[in-house]
Amino acid sequence: MSPHPLEKASPTRAEWGCGSPRKAVTTWLDVLIMIRRLVRRTLTLLLLVVLALGVLRTKTGLRLPRSARWATSRTVPTRPAGTRVLVDPATVWVDDGDTIRITWPDAPRETVRILGIDAPEIGHRSDPTVGDQPYGRESLEFARRHILGAGRLELLRAAHHDRFLRTLGYLFVDGVNYSTLAVENHMAECTIERFGDSGFPREAAEVRDAERRAGPPPFESPARFRKRAMPVPQAPRILR
Repeated sequence: MSPHPLEKASPTRAEWGCGSPRKAVTTWLDVLIMIRRLVRRTLTLLLLVVLALGVLRTKTGLRLPRSARWATSRTVPTRPAGTRVLVDPATVWVDDGDTIRITWPDAPRETVRILGIDAPEIGHRSDPTVGDQPYGRESLEFARRHILGAGRLELLRAAHHDRFLRTLGYLFVDGVNYSTLAVENHMAECTIERFGDSGFPREAAEVRDAERRAGPPPFESPARFRKRAMPVPQAPRILR
């Protein structure tokens, strides 16, 4: 018997299932298209950032110092802080009046920026644009004589590093705070007022006392010398 004209035939099993696979495929295609668009936009944004940094560096001469570029490519090893550590003077290299390098037999080499002082600058081959500051060579020789000639050399590390990831610490030459020796002999200026005690109030007070006994140093502040000697970045010339 033929169905009534107003009645609808029930959908078959094949008709029920024919739309589902197509809808699933369409949904996955939409997801893939969205992912591709997101990846494309992310890559475009990264490219714009790189181009912007390149333009900024070209126009302003912005560049990390050599020591900063070296430091950021390495991880800082964990070393004991807050306690004095014996150092063999034979393993020490003196860079200038306030910086040394220690070659440890069982650990990576360590660069130490001596706390409490700022010594006159000396010219380095890594930066030929900056020459020697007056008293710079004298400060270097003073440091070599006392540090390398110490009968007992100790290092007291701070818990933090400087912006170049160098160790910050006090040196003790035969039990005497080296920073006080440098300030008393006009081989460095005191920096306690500028940077604080770095977690060592007693040692910082010793340097301040040495500053009062010694009076003003006979050289320009190394910080002002560095700022004055730093070349001013030139804007790129525009070809016409």
